[in-house]
Amino acid sequence: MSVDWTEDVAQLDSAGRLLRYDAVVFLSNSRDILDDAAQTTLMQYVRAGGGFVAIHNTLGAEYHWPYFQGLLGGAAFYDHGPSRNGVVERTSRRDPSVVDLPQRFTLKDEYYNLVPFPTGVRVLAEVDTDTLEGGGKGFSGHPGHPGDHPVTWCQYYDGGRAWVTSLGHEVDLWRDAPGDEQARLFKSHVVGGLLSAMGKEPFCRS
Repeated sequence: MSVDWTEDVAQLDSAGRLLRYDAVVFLSNSRDILDDAAQTTLMQYVRAGGGFVAIHNTLGAEYHWPYFQGLLGGAAFYDHGPSRNGVVERTSRRDPSVVDLPQRFTLKDEYYNLVPFPTGVRVLAEVDTDTLEGGGKGFSGHPGHPGDHPVTWCQYYDGGRAWVTSLGHEVDLWRDAPGDEQARLFKSHVVGGLLSAMGKEPFCRS
């Protein structure tokens, strides 16, 4: 797998350029990030069967563009508490992003409260908010979400494939640190989601 990265929105102004890639990944972007040309290109790319991956704070991006919100399953970031350990539970048995994960595992991260929750998607993993320090309470005026709270989901959208996770805030989760089980599990999760969004593995399985 080869990866090109950019922070220059002008690199997304050509459908011909973007269509060379099997997937486009938005990693912790926020607010309004795409100009009109980039929005048009992304729509053309998805409609041509491209893969879309959104990680962590991308749930706080493009609030006012309905198409992007659709790619996210209608979910949007509202607030979060401090980074803390929580137990994540897989809700799929066969999806490539979770197939190599334990049924329940601990992950220290910044768990989002979402408004609204994703709809019309397949939820792949949830956090058990009863395992979070302080529980599922809200912050910044949010009432909180008791019980299980979706953290990763997928869907076919407008001809393309969209895989979304609210996880990925903690830098340690991205490091190659021998013996760090949390980092190993998280990276397995993301790589599986990316490969499936690229069309290299079966996508969005139950």
